[in-house]
Amino acid sequence: MIFKYLLFLFIICTSCYRIKQVNVTEKSGHDTILEESFVYYPIKENRIKVDLDKPQKASLFDYFSNIELIPLETNDDVLIGYCEEVICYQNRYYLFDRKQYRVYVFDETGKFIFQINKRGQGPGEYTDLFSIFINPFTGNIDLTGLGNIYSYDMSGNHVKTSLRPENASGYFYNFIALNENLYVGFLLKSWTPDTYKINYYDVKENKIIHKEYEDDELLNNKIFVSLTSHTPFYDYNEKWYFYRFVDNVTYEVGVDSLTKAYTWDFGKYNYDAKKLNTMDITSLPYIIDLQGQNNRYLMVYIHSRIKSPAEYVNLIHDKSTNECKYIEHFSESVNFLPRKVTNEYVLSWCEHGALEKYISEGILDENNRKKFQNLLDAKDEMNPVIIKYYFK
Repeated sequence: MIFKYLLFLFIICTSCYRIKQVNVTEKSGHDTILEESFVYYPIKENRIKVDLDKPQKASLFDYFSNIELIPLETNDDVLIGYCEEVICYQNRYYLFDRKQYRVYVFDETGKFIFQINKRGQGPGEYTDLFSIFINPFTGNIDLTGLGNIYSYDMSGNHVKTSLRPENASGYFYNFIALNENLYVGFLLKSWTPDTYKINYYDVKENKIIHKEYEDDELLNNKIFVSLTSHTPFYDYNEKWYFYRFVDNVTYEVGVDSLTKAYTWDFGKYNYDAKKLNTMDITSLPYIIDLQGQNNRYLMVYIHSRIKSPAEYVNLIHDKSTNECKYIEHFSESVNFLPRKVTNEYVLSWCEHGALEKYISEGILDENNRKKFQNLLDAKDEMNPVIIKYYFK
């Protein structure tokens, strides 16, 4: 009896004592990844204060241990027009070519595997494409276009087409999946007075069941639409977040509503976009272009007009110290675009011809330095290059 009692106390004590967070991520299929990373740090008071008048010095190697280049295979059958999006999923890269309405799939080394090129008006085909996402609940590659969702399996075979809901008030630019049947879409263009940008879409019932986030006419202006073309969603810690490029608040996407997750506080430069008029568009002090976070860092890329000429700058908030750095230029004198932020790395990419704007030879190890030189020496234009920045 005493032995059982002592055993019970031992189990209770050991289960309560945790030094670091261990994340278990379930992926479709049979793969389970046990990921040990940083201790989880919340955003204190759900508010991040930034002084945009005081840029700070920083090096990429304050955050990263090494940088990897992954050139994407180029041949006569694989010529990418414009890389709108890259998704890394189960050791593959899924690249969305917005210009050619195609999806190219590469392995982890950048070798081409297959493409989805189904433009047309027949079964399993599409006439237009806006975005791509991988649905972890179905294991499908989902493409969006004119409010429809075109689903393909991991080999590129058409599975189904979910037509735009009859009660939708416009076209959707992006979708995310909260479960197998519930999608959340960002409304790009509306042909009715409906100004709600976030729509909850029940795929099984084929109808919009809930709406959130009301905008006004200014934020639906074509000038604003052209300022940003990336997805307004990012995922972190099994949750989805939504942000608008003229809104300082970032929202958590719940199964039935949006809730405020955190607020960017830029002091005297804060503004309310809904109180502006169309003449104020070019005088906005900043636009929030990219966001993403992991257990320790929240990384943001903004277009700042506080100084002339306007420029893109980085904000890196260290949740462990509650310090946010405003970085106009890294000491390596290269651009840094945090397109996807994970606990292991930051994923980015650039066009082959623009590589020297984002990478310099001196910040690479010997292996990646050789890749860099080979890319610079290439006589013909090549496909985009994926860049992975690995955290320390």
